[in-house]
Amino acid sequence: MKKILVFTFLMIVSISLVFSGCTKEINIETEHVETQLNTEDNESDTVEEKIENMDLKISEFSDLRQNVLVMEGKSIKDLDLLGSYDALLKVTFDTRTEWPSKDKLPKEFNPQEIIEIGKNPGLGIRDLHNQGITGQGINVAIIDQPLLLGHEEYKDKVVKYIAIECEDVGPQMHGPAVASILVGKDCGVAPGASLYYWAEPSWERDYIYRTTALDQIIEYNKNKPLNEKIRVVSVSKGFSSDEDNLSMWKEKIEEAEESGIIVVHCSDEGNKGFFGIGCKLYEDRDNPVNYDICYFSNNESILKSKNLLYVPIDNRTTSDYKGEKDYTFWSQGGLSWGAPYLTGVIALGFQVNPNLELEEVYQYLRETGTPFNGGCIINPKAFIQKVSEIG
Repeated sequence: MKKILVFTFLMIVSISLVFSGCTKEINIETEHVETQLNTEDNESDTVEEKIENMDLKISEFSDLRQNVLVMEGKSIKDLDLLGSYDALLKVTFDTRTEWPSKDKLPKEFNPQEIIEIGKNPGLGIRDLHNQGITGQGINVAIIDQPLLLGHEEYKDKVVKYIAIECEDVGPQMHGPAVASILVGKDCGVAPGASLYYWAEPSWERDYIYRTTALDQIIEYNKNKPLNEKIRVVSVSKGFSSDEDNLSMWKEKIEEAEESGIIVVHCSDEGNKGFFGIGCKLYEDRDNPVNYDICYFSNNESILKSKNLLYVPIDNRTTSDYKGEKDYTFWSQGGLSWGAPYLTGVIALGFQVNPNLELEEVYQYLRETGTPFNGGCIINPKAFIQKVSEIG
């Protein structure tokens, strides 16, 4: 039971990072979890008995990942979901989810098909891949939670892995997801890029660890030729004022950018600010007309005057941390999925024009974007054409 509760705590941290931790302060009730850890375990009920006593109903944005269902003592195997097609198109699930028999599912609902649809980054990214624009020859980095190194999506892309104060912690949900969005062979925006990965304990709520990681990246780049440097770093985390050493982290970002490294993080503002969008299932995800503001957002809170860059985060499939061939489909994404997506597009730009400067990157992303909600949806194909013309 204690192991399950510790796992629950780490899951809460990971989910917070996905949906709100990128732009807001994370509110994790640590004291509540610790209290649970110290209480008397009650193992009198079996999982089956708990399931029998549970009134489980599927609704939009239900989390049906198998490990979550098991952890919560739930099962959907015996549910009749014939009338739940619309809700099922907006649930999160994984390749381990145990579904009801086919006679209890809408005939139009095909989980494996949805998994495959979600792997497509959209916005013409795969057209660029077919032209050989994959980020080949570009070094990128991620600073995030511990990674499942052997996942089929990216195992051949990781050239360096360093764990900072989390060497004994197993893979967490967040790391495999962001790695697959950036360099995954099927899910990734820049599958040809080389990935340098720094794992850090974000659950400690202290910026010192990612500051240390970024400092190591800066040091790694020193005295190296341009083609050997790490050009862009993805950090799926924003600025949280209640976490330690935030000012140190901000200073390190400035130092990195002064040294020529682009750091994409979730509290970028001004010219670099971005937000999320999503394309509905079974719509053409290469066409920006089919995108709307992301599900987790309250539309009224996204002011048109913010002049944001918009990147896909909803209805995406990512690597799962439970198995090397497992995947999760996220109907509702978070800004955590936006940072590696934007990082990947920038890596594609560096492939065709290695001499781009930071301000040029964001200038051309905006100049070539599709107008949307007072800002613009990035247009990777137009961006690549622009930077190749000036290269």
